[in-house]
Amino acid sequence: MDLYKILAARSAQDGAFISLIGGGGKTTLMVNLASYLRSIGKRVLITTTTRLMSPRFHNYMTDRFFCDDSVLSFFPDSPCSVLYAVEAEDKNKVCCPPIENLDSIRSRYDVVINEADGSKRLPLKVHTQRDPVIPPFTTYTISVMGLWGIGERTTDVAFGESRELVVDESYLQWYLDNSQCLLKGSLPGHRAIVFNGAEAFENTALLKNLKYPDDVFVCTASEQKGELYETIQ
Repeated sequence: MDLYKILAARSAQDGAFISLIGGGGKTTLMVNLASYLRSIGKRVLITTTTRLMSPRFHNYMTDRFFCDDSVLSFFPDSPCSVLYAVEAEDKNKVCCPPIENLDSIRSRYDVVINEADGSKRLPLKVHTQRDPVIPPFTTYTISVMGLWGIGERTTDVAFGESRELVVDESYLQWYLDNSQCLLKGSLPGHRAIVFNGAEAFENTALLKNLKYPDDVFVCTASEQKGELYETIQ
């Protein structure tokens, strides 16, 4: 099944503002979902309320990149994918533009996709009080976790985790239930979990044993291949 077609049907109605949280594939999901939406005729804005790799070093597959207030003068009138983020002190990165600017321009786009979290490319993320940064006008949240973290030591694969444990079934249930972890800031009734890396993961039974909130859409997927492997819930 086509992962991005299914996620778009669930989360990307016109006027949607999607915030991505967690670890293990947020940027890949953002770029590929935006490309899919553009391919079906949507005007898409991608942005961040944290930090991203600069487009000088990462291909976001966008038509335009704005790093200043010139974005306020741009009114897209055809299908497009636009990146808006401001230059960071670290020239390898771009970071969150003014929230008031995002609020003022979001209605010009059919869908906005926001990377709202950072995990230093690790598959799991334990949050602090500061993150994720989910704007109040968010309409849908997608939590991402990399399946390659399962079976590994938390100090190696979980950003923000100080305890040295193993990512096993009991840890994953804690990771789901704890208010500072995978579902932090997610929107009840308007949220999904994407377990990424399913092309190299065989223990789906472990994921099915976990208890999820009733309102969450849960699937295993390969973001690189664009395939949804199994719907867990």
